[in-house]
Amino acid sequence: MAEIEWDAAAVAHMRDRHGVTPAEAEDAIDDPDALLQSPDPASKSGKSDRYIGWSESRGEVIVVIVVRHNGKLYGGNAWPANGAHRNLYEGRRDNE
Repeated sequence: MAEIEWDAAAVAHMRDRHGVTPAEAEDAIDDPDALLQSPDPASKSGKSDRYIGWSESRGEVIVVIVVRHNGKLYGGNAWPANGAHRNLYEGRRDNE
């Protein structure tokens, strides 16, 4: 299982804005078919990574943003995938 450090503000934002828990986000990262975009194409700093993966515990594809620093993963945000993200995920799985 992914070991991600989540700060209280990130957890509150994910829960309140997107209805996603850290456990659901980590589940998506642990998906063996997860798509990793490194760096995250929407990152202004280029320091974050984007995972798009199936969260078994939630029953849907989740987008997760993490920052790697000194060998650790820090959670930034997570939300249910939109159609474009689901298409990227499904396309990756179909091409393997």
